[in-house]
Amino acid sequence: MNNDVVEAAESAINSGDIELAKSLLPEMLDGNKFFVETLISISESDIHASLNSIEKCINTVRSPKSRDPILEARAKMIRGLARTSIGEITEGGADLRWAMDRLGAISDGSDEHGISILNVAAWHRQQSEIVMSLATHSEIARESSHSPEIVAISRQRVASIHAELEDYVGALRHYWTAWKLSALSGIDAIAEVSCLHILDIGLTEVKDTTLRLDDQVMNALPRSKSEKSSGSIHPDDLLEALNWITPRSLDDITHNHRPDLLLIIESYNILNMSLPDVLTENKHLIQDSEVSKLLQ
Repeated sequence: MNNDVVEAAESAINSGDIELAKSLLPEMLDGNKFFVETLISISESDIHASLNSIEKCINTVRSPKSRDPILEARAKMIRGLARTSIGEITEGGADLRWAMDRLGAISDGSDEHGISILNVAAWHRQQSEIVMSLATHSEIARESSHSPEIVAISRQRVASIHAELEDYVGALRHYWTAWKLSALSGIDAIAEVSCLHILDIGLTEVKDTTLRLDDQVMNALPRSKSEKSSGSIHPDDLLEALNWITPRSLDDITHNHRPDLLLIIESYNILNMSLPDVLTENKHLIQDSEVSKLLQ
């Protein structure tokens, strides 16, 4: 019962209903209560209060009478994020690493473990430790016990690192994996962004001789971190991505900044396809001047 209350409180916090989360606090055991109080303080941007609460949580769940190793690891992870946010970089990183190692030992493959890996990888990237960030992400393999959602988030972040390193072949392959997994898992935001990156990178060169991306993913080999490469895409892969993203972007064609529409129009032109009627018949609704120019 207590776990159900905690989950309800965390869900309320994630949806912005802080008052509901606060109303559930009296029903919780001390360790969980201090943990949820921490999340509430963070949502209210009160880092000092959150650090006080998380210390109480850690001390409570370490006690033999109320021991909870998973909650302790989650608490250490939250403390690591809070410490990092106030400039305690080394201490924050140590907490994040401790949480990842502990969850890997007692809850390997769980969402909590996956989130801890993502946090450590992000910490390394923030410190410009790109190799360590990629190495940490490698603990979340495409075919692993981690949930598709965790793998999708990881692949998108890895893709952005490869793009930063100008390895566009690697970036395209990882964005493709992120798109496929997030689309199947219903994570629309990640799926849409990943798909647009596929168009953006792939439009550099569209050619029939490029190996299909599904095959690239299946046969991928480790690449040097310094290995720069230009992206190219098979027209059928470009078409598959285009067919998926187009109805989502054309659901609303207004707003001043629409790089997605630019990519979609360019993709249709490169594939020698007629533009969707929604675009050609509703030019007056376009507010982005660059998009308007392409439709002239």
